[in-house]
Amino acid sequence: MEIDPQLLNSIQNLSVAQFQLLQRIISSFEAGVEVTVNPNSDLCSDPEFSDYFANLFSVYHSITEHKFEKKSFEFAFKHASIASGYECEINKNSSNQGEDVTRGSERISLKTEGEKTENTFKISKFSEARFIANFKTEIEESDIASLKGGEQDKNLRQSALIAKRKEELLPGLVKEFKSTVSHHLNSYDRIIGLKSQSIEKDGEVISFRYRLLEIPKQLIERALLLSADEFKPLRGNGGTSAPVFVDGAKAFGITLDGSVEKISITGIKISSCITHAEFIVPVSV
Repeated sequence: MEIDPQLLNSIQNLSVAQFQLLQRIISSFEAGVEVTVNPNSDLCSDPEFSDYFANLFSVYHSITEHKFEKKSFEFAFKHASIASGYECEINKNSSNQGEDVTRGSERISLKTEGEKTENTFKISKFSEARFIANFKTEIEESDIASLKGGEQDKNLRQSALIAKRKEELLPGLVKEFKSTVSHHLNSYDRIIGLKSQSIEKDGEVISFRYRLLEIPKQLIERALLLSADEFKPLRGNGGTSAPVFVDGAKAFGITLDGSVEKISITGIKISSCITHAEFIVPVSV
């Protein structure tokens, strides 16, 4: 490949520190990235898409041992899509609860995860769940605990509170949960996740394994079939959880986190997802 004389001139004008950094980036390219692409992937049908990710991972890990995170993933996905011939824009509304990027005509939600688990994917924050605040009973629970009356009175009030949570609050919470999840899922067409895992040798991070996954929307929609009876008893902070089964086997778990008012989805089996591509990236810091 013929090198542009202007580029050579620019390199000659670099400071010593800049030149050393450039050498590290070039060394990372020379080290290469092990890329495996699913031949049936529509996302990676153009090699420019996976090539962009591979090159960006190389540059990134020539300067840091830290894993790729959400905002970096959004920009990487955008520019990989543009490199492969798509128009792609990031949603600039930070309070938006729907798509993160629009690729062509597709609205896509992007998720990142860095858990050590090999065969599952966790969506730590599927969506906000401010409605949980309407179902908290911590104050009532505290009032009961501070009663100066006898234990019998406390037990009666505690039993009444437990009944209220089960018969009134939990069904209302589940109704709000379903409405929120349904609205969220209707706000985009696909869910694409990036799972990162560090690979260590003698206590040192030597590379990262990245998997570009697609979590089927139809799978997450199974959570809309849950009934209140399938959730664990409501806690004082409004939190609860439930397993979601498909064909008799647990497919994933739903957690309504009352401490930070969010919905999490845990234990999504990667075997139930589409693996579009995998990258093994040496760390050359």
